[in-house]
Amino acid sequence: MSMTERSLYSFCPYDGEPLVMDPRQHEGRPGCRRCGFVDYQNPRPCVDVVVFHDDKVLLARRAIEPARGMWDFPGGFSEAGETAEETAVREVLEETSLQVRVTGYLGSLPDVYGDRQLPILSLCFTAEVLGGEPHAQSDVADLAWFGRGDLPEQMAFAHQKQLVRWCKEGRGGLQ
Repeated sequence: MSMTERSLYSFCPYDGEPLVMDPRQHEGRPGCRRCGFVDYQNPRPCVDVVVFHDDKVLLARRAIEPARGMWDFPGGFSEAGETAEETAVREVLEETSLQVRVTGYLGSLPDVYGDRQLPILSLCFTAEVLGGEPHAQSDVADLAWFGRGDLPEQMAFAHQKQLVRWCKEGRGGLQ
């Protein structure tokens, strides 16, 4: 099933009218005949942060679904009015208790999240530790520092395979 065939909504979120698939309208996306709402299945912006300290990379073991128990890069969804860089700093602090500074942008990676296969677009950054002691917080069960060549092959989300490869190669962007 392609992204345009999958809808997060069965009914219009504005007027409750059933959404219809009409290949002649809305570029084949589900839409509302009453108010004109179109479910474009826009991805939700989020971040992954590769936190470096002494040439090691910080990973967080997920304490919640999806991917509970899997290793993950610190990160999460952007909030309204927040830049991607602000999201990166906030998410690392919320999950690890570490204060970081974003040092670079690696690129963006599309993926899906959770049982509903919510489309996401992860903006991937590097960061360095400015202060604090690492403590698992929020939705994190454990934290660990990994050597660049010792990162797990299996990560919480499919797009993170490219981040792991970048960490091991250590140069350029994600593309």
